[in-house]
Amino acid sequence: MSEIAAYEPEQSICLRPEEFVDDAESRLGRANGNTYQRKPGVDNAHDGQIMIRLKKKRYIIIDYGYTPTAHDYEIAKTVPHIKIPNGAGQLVCSTKDCQRIGVPVLLYDSEPNEPMSLYLRGGLCFSCQRSLNEKRRTQRKRKSDVPPAGEVRIGGDMPSIGSGSGNSSRFKYNDQIVELNPEAVVINGPVDGTRTRGPDYRCPEIGSDLLTIVSELSQETLSLLQHSSGAGAGMAPTADSVNRSYQKAFLSASRATFLLTQWKASWDSQQHATEAAVASENFDSRVLDEAVLSTETALTQGFSTYQPGLSQAAAIDGESMQSLMMPGDTMSNNEHEDAASSIEV
Repeated sequence: MSEIAAYEPEQSICLRPEEFVDDAESRLGRANGNTYQRKPGVDNAHDGQIMIRLKKKRYIIIDYGYTPTAHDYEIAKTVPHIKIPNGAGQLVCSTKDCQRIGVPVLLYDSEPNEPMSLYLRGGLCFSCQRSLNEKRRTQRKRKSDVPPAGEVRIGGDMPSIGSGSGNSSRFKYNDQIVELNPEAVVINGPVDGTRTRGPDYRCPEIGSDLLTIVSELSQETLSLLQHSSGAGAGMAPTADSVNRSYQKAFLSASRATFLLTQWKASWDSQQHATEAAVASENFDSRVLDEAVLSTETALTQGFSTYQPGLSQAAAIDGESMQSLMMPGDTMSNNEHEDAASSIEV
């Protein structure tokens, strides 16, 4: 491997593809977590420029020694492959007594629509971030896991992270410590030979498979009991032969148990969908009835105040005026004319 030259800051935040495509294809590697040091770091200052392989063939190029300019910030606004986190090239690593830069500049991201990498938002220099990642990885290996998907374990076969009272097992599940009785049976996900419910696998299909498996369970359990007691024809029972028969029957029981839970979940889902549809229909009907009633009321009120040739406002004003006049104050047109004549004379 050729020796890496001393660190020299990039002249621009924009990298041309021909500058790094060979590194991505030939030097970085395909495994998640692979790294390639494109430019060396400076002791107690920064970790240089590094290419990192992330999940789903994604890779990034980050530079801890690059200090962005005002022009670089304008470029980052228009180029999605480039990002400048707050404090890039300036903030020191958050690890105590570490003086290296903790926030790098993202020179290139092959999948810019993916969430920002932890190397850019963790606030740690590359060396400290890698050490923390390795520490977490080691802790995960030490933790007790639930059985792998599709596996069934019983009582004492369960991995434990410590015993509480001697007659129970403690292990972590969903970030909580769970205590199980030694006789507990854990079914983790679909057992071999079964499947989870879905749009094309509902109550009728699940029920049909469940009946088949229950029938097999009945035959296998009968065979186990007969063989273990020596009542059946054939070879005499041994520890291995009884254990094989037991495992076969137990697997069928586990399949039946899992499918039964899937049938119930599918039935509940259908019930909720039906109830929601009925509630929606009732709501739509009630809203429609209220709308019709409101419209009829508005029309009725409108016709009751309408007078041909007179606006509604005028009709209201007329009524107000009449209500203020006493009955004796009203005069006909003839009375007005007689009064006017008497004055003139």
